[in-house]
Amino acid sequence: MSNEDVVRAFLKGMGQPLSQVPQHLRDSMTEDAVWGNSGFPPSVGIEDIVSKHEMSGQVFGDYVLSIDVRHLAVGDDGVVFTERLDVGSTQSGEEILTVPVVGVFEVRDGKIARWTDYFDPRGLLEGLSSLPDVEAYFTGKK
Repeated sequence: MSNEDVVRAFLKGMGQPLSQVPQHLRDSMTEDAVWGNSGFPPSVGIEDIVSKHEMSGQVFGDYVLSIDVRHLAVGDDGVVFTERLDVGSTQSGEEILTVPVVGVFEVRDGKIARWTDYFDPRGLLEGLSSLPDVEAYFTGKK
């Protein structure tokens, strides 16, 4: 698969209930993957990335993420850039989070090795403030 195909398949696989996403992440990302979000410290390693996704479930429930890829470009070096609209909804269809995102992906051996999203974190921060230990989300320390 091309790097574009890997990223498209990865984003499509994110469109399932959050409780099923950890396995998709483990299948689609390298063990040493790095996931960064603007304004937050990066998650390093697949288990840290999975942990952050599971913590978001404490805030938003077992939501489903719908990702509308508006534009996608692949650089000469194979890096994939996306412009997306990520919409989180309850399983009954109630929209709970809408985030315009620009994402950058590096692919190694058919898996995502680096995933960095750039967005206005205001809405996410409001939701995360309800976590009993919001510091753990940012630092990975419990």
